[in-house]
Amino acid sequence: KIIPTRTHNEKILICNRKKPLSTNHFILSIFLFLFLSEMAKFSTAIKLLSILLISPSRSGFESSQGSVVLAHGFTPSHVAHSYSVETRSSASSTSTQRAFLLTRGGSQSSSSALSATTNAVESDIGPALEVIAQENWDLLSDRGKAALSRLILYDMTSGHNGQRHVYGDWPEVGVEDEGKISLAEQIADLDGSYPGGLPAYLSKAKALLKESADGTNPFADFEASVPEGESLSYEDPHGNPHTGMTFSEAEEMGLTGIADVVFVLVAGGLGERLGYSGIKLSLETNLLTNKSYLEIYSKYIQAMQRMAHLKTGRDHIRIPLVIMTSDDTDPLTRKLLDDNNNFGFDEGQVIIVKQDKVAALSNGNAGLSMKSKWKVETKPHGHGDVHHLLYREGLVDKWYEEGKKHVIFLQDTNALVINSVLPTLGVSIKKGFHMNSICIPRLAGEAAGAIARLE
Repeated sequence: KIIPTRTHNEKILICNRKKPLSTNHFILSIFLFLFLSEMAKFSTAIKLLSILLISPSRSGFESSQGSVVLAHGFTPSHVAHSYSVETRSSASSTSTQRAFLLTRGGSQSSSSALSATTNAVESDIGPALEVIAQENWDLLSDRGKAALSRLILYDMTSGHNGQRHVYGDWPEVGVEDEGKISLAEQIADLDGSYPGGLPAYLSKAKALLKESADGTNPFADFEASVPEGESLSYEDPHGNPHTGMTFSEAEEMGLTGIADVVFVLVAGGLGERLGYSGIKLSLETNLLTNKSYLEIYSKYIQAMQRMAHLKTGRDHIRIPLVIMTSDDTDPLTRKLLDDNNNFGFDEGQVIIVKQDKVAALSNGNAGLSMKSKWKVETKPHGHGDVHHLLYREGLVDKWYEEGKKHVIFLQDTNALVINSVLPTLGVSIKKGFHMNSICIPRLAGEAAGAIARLE
C-alpha cells in the first residue's frame, strides 16, 4: 500500500505478506523470475526474486508484520506498471495481490522499470527486527514502522550506530507500550517534516558538523564579487551611473507589477531577546500611533491592493498574505488577528502556515538528543523553512494557476523595509531577476553580513 507522509509528494511503498509462503506462491515466484529474466538482466531478476520469496519466521503471520519497506520519495508517476495476480487456496477462497514495478523517473519501459526497481529497494524489516522484538514491532502503526525502519537502516549502514539509544534496549511488550508507540509516531512526524526524511537530515547535519570541527570552509573554492543590482537613494534625483534608474523610476516600474504579488511574512520567533514576552508581530512600531508591526504590514498591503484596483480597473484583485508561525507564535498570532478583525483583510486572505520543529542533536556524530526515553528533543528551525512550507502546502502551485508572478518576503520586525518594496519590485521586473534581496551599504569592518555573488 502507498502511505503518504507529511512531506509533499513523498510516499512510502509497503508490500504486505499476509500468509506464510505457500506452494502456489513459490511456483508463482519462480514463474515471475523466469518472466523477469526475459524482460531484464538476469542479475536484476535474481535480486527481485529475493524480495518475492521473503517469508515470515513463524506461522500465523499477520498483514502488518511482514511489511517490506521500499524506497521513499515515490510519486504516482513512479509506478510504471501494476499487475494483479489472482491466487486460490485449497478452500477455493480467492485473494488478489498487486505487485508494483517502480521507476525513479516514471518511465513506461518495462526493462528500465525493472532495472530501476533493483536500485529502489532500500530496506526491509530485517534490520529493525534485529534490534526490536516482533511483539514490540506489532504495536506500531504502519507509518511508525516505515519511519523507524528507515532510521534503523540508515544508522546501520552509516557504520556508527549513533542512533541506537533511540531504538535499542526496548523493554518487553506490556512495559511502557504507550511510550514505544509515541516515540514511533514522533519519529514518523520528524521524518515527514524534512525533505528526504530523517536520514537526509542526519546525513546533512553530520557533514556540516564535521566541516565545522575540521574548520572546513565550504566556499573556499568560490570567488566573491559584487552582485548585479541597483544602488538607489531617495535623495538622489539622478539615475544610477551604471543603469540609469532613479528611485522614482524604480518605484514606478514596481507599480506595474503590484496586481500580481503575494506577501509572505516570516514570524516564527518570540521577542525574548528584546525583553518582550509576547510575539514580535504585536510589538509597537512607535510610541505615537502604537501600531503593531502586523498592523503596519497589513495596512501597507491593503494600500497596495487599492492602488492595484486603480491601476487595472479590476476591483476583484486580492493580495494574499501568508504568515509563517511556529509552535511558540502560532496561538498568539491567531489571537492577534482575531482580536483585530484580521486588520481589515477579507476572510481567507490571510493564510497561516506553521513550521515544524526539527530533531535536536546531542553530539558531533549527529546523535538524536532524547528529552526522555520515549521522546526526541526538538528545536525550532530557521526562517529558511518558509520555502519548503509554501511548496508543501500547495500555495506555489495555486499562485501560479492564479497568475501571480512575484513573492515578497518580509521579516517580522522590519517596518521600514516597506519604503523600498516598490522600487525593489521595479528593479526585479526591469532586470528580469528570479530573486532579489534588499540590503543597505556595509561599512568596512562592520559586524554585518554582505550579499555577494559566488562563482
